[in-house]
Amino acid sequence: MNLKRALIVSLCFAILSPAGAQAPAVRTWTSSDGRQIQASLVSASGDSVKIRLTNGSEAVVPLTRFSAEDQAYVKTQATAPPAAPVPAATDGSAALQTWPRTVALADRPEIVVVREDEEKKEFVYRSPHYEFVCDSKLGANVVREFGRMFEATWLLNCQLPLNLQPKPERLREIFLARLFTNKEDYMAAGALEGSAGVYISGQKALMVPLKSLGVRLAGSRVMLDQGSTEDNGTLIHEITHQMMNHWLPVLPTWYIEGSAEYVEMLDYNSNGRFSLIGLNRLLKTYASRMSRNGGKTFQMIDLQELMTIDSDRWAAALAKDGMALENYGSACLLTYFFYHLDDKGDAAHMIAFLREVQNAKNDAETEAAVKKHLLRERAYPALAEEVKKALRKEGVDIEWLPAGQNVPASSAQ
Repeated sequence: MNLKRALIVSLCFAILSPAGAQAPAVRTWTSSDGRQIQASLVSASGDSVKIRLTNGSEAVVPLTRFSAEDQAYVKTQATAPPAAPVPAATDGSAALQTWPRTVALADRPEIVVVREDEEKKEFVYRSPHYEFVCDSKLGANVVREFGRMFEATWLLNCQLPLNLQPKPERLREIFLARLFTNKEDYMAAGALEGSAGVYISGQKALMVPLKSLGVRLAGSRVMLDQGSTEDNGTLIHEITHQMMNHWLPVLPTWYIEGSAEYVEMLDYNSNGRFSLIGLNRLLKTYASRMSRNGGKTFQMIDLQELMTIDSDRWAAALAKDGMALENYGSACLLTYFFYHLDDKGDAAHMIAFLREVQNAKNDAETEAAVKKHLLRERAYPALAEEVKKALRKEGVDIEWLPAGQNVPASSAQ
């Protein structure tokens, strides 16, 4: 479930630098409430200071947020030249030029135990791009096993030729996942009943019950249940939303969900490997699973309705019987069309759309980019016929539902 993003000013702990990155003049900074970070001074201006964290990200922080010693240091360095930029990471996370056949982690992710506070029941662990905050002690080996899914999903979203450039939410230097031992605590934090995980952008965090990670309590011990993988797809969907957090305000609702469904549709191995081999086979399996008539024909939302739906109508429709399957399935099939079947099948028009909408300031600019790059002078009926024919060649038969399946939220009362 995606909520409007809220901007929260906070100081974060530093993470390990990417391989090969050297942050100049790194020192320990102490905030006014006693927390510490490792960073270098970039510049000072008036009552604020810009610092560069050890992962290369920068933050502008009020000078008063730091200790008296740090404030004195800034004053002595006010005329110093800016720190040199951090070299680009060479960790294989750059976007590829063509669609990959597989994306896999080279090894199990390294895990750092940040804090284990038995009294507060707060246990914090870090992988290269994620911080896991749990209410139970897990241990580095347990986190390392389920952390592969988070790191592999990050790598996939980096390498797809869409060039999504995943990055943490504003003022965060690392993605956050909050893990819950008990269902009651998970629900109280804002989760949905029956969900295996949910990304709440307003809280800038992915919320996950331990059960969804194949982790279970055996008395007071936390153990891995290696046979529990049924929730992987849902979590990969939600992790993808978090990877795309900076895109959510400017993307159409159908594509926000369709792009996450697409990643969920792929083959994932618990060793941290995604396979895109045999995409039409994966698509057929997906369409059959999402179909309400035994997998013979997928009933797809009217194209114009789907491409112009807003988040309120989407949410209202999900309460209707069966509409969740039809909405999510339709969004995924349309995303697949624009990735692999439209024009030359190289996603060039979707990539052009993303580049233009990346800096869109309002809905009107997003709608203009849709018209320019995705519709491309095609009326909705003509595009609908193209989509139907292209999907049939992939082995998926669809029929278009009449318009009106997604009514305005006010009409769904």
